[in-house]
Amino acid sequence: MNQMAWGILVTCGKDEQMASGVEVSYLDLAGKAVLSHSLQAFEQSHEIGGVILVTAPERVEQTLGLCQLHGFAKIRKVVPGAATFFGSVQHALKYVGEDIQFLCLHGAGRPCIQAGLVSEVVKAARKDGAAAAGVPVGQQLMAAGKGDLIKEVVAADTFWHLQSPTACRLDWLKLALESAAKKKKHPADIVEALALIKKTVKLVANPRPNLHLRQPTDLMMAVALLA
Repeated sequence: MNQMAWGILVTCGKDEQMASGVEVSYLDLAGKAVLSHSLQAFEQSHEIGGVILVTAPERVEQTLGLCQLHGFAKIRKVVPGAATFFGSVQHALKYVGEDIQFLCLHGAGRPCIQAGLVSEVVKAARKDGAAAAGVPVGQQLMAAGKGDLIKEVVAADTFWHLQSPTACRLDWLKLALESAAKKKKHPADIVEALALIKKTVKLVANPRPNLHLRQPTDLMMAVALLA
């Protein structure tokens, strides 16, 4: 079986829009489209053998042209997506090669990832079955009660912010999505999805900022991070 993972990069759906409803992936960021930055990280990762790009139906031709313009050689297919992240992933699964065992999933709204992080997440998934980028909270947490009064101080040393990319065994992912459909669940991320089949996810510490673009001001921050 092929040990090389394939990437699924999602550019459409509510998670890939700014709060105003503007699609993030096609905005300019440091001279090229936002999605190009994530594609470059997948392109440069030695653990990724192919990429399926999921985009809004009306953006398919535009996205194909963008990939050709930048010479992304690992693109295997550009496919129309859905309103939700996992809906788009399900569309992409139809085009995954039969010999592929692992997938690496990412939303284009986080453009500051690097090839090294993609590779580390895939390697961790090969060892533990599933993995996700994240960062320890590292700060004291407060649980608030009525009137926003502090109710409890929570030790933060075991808490992480979940990020992406995430990687997973393909068979686990398919089982998780089947379970979600049967139980009429709509998991927000791969951790929730895999919990439905009682699978755990290995966290991979990301030493760099991994900004999720949600506001126009985030673009300026991303430019600085990518400089």
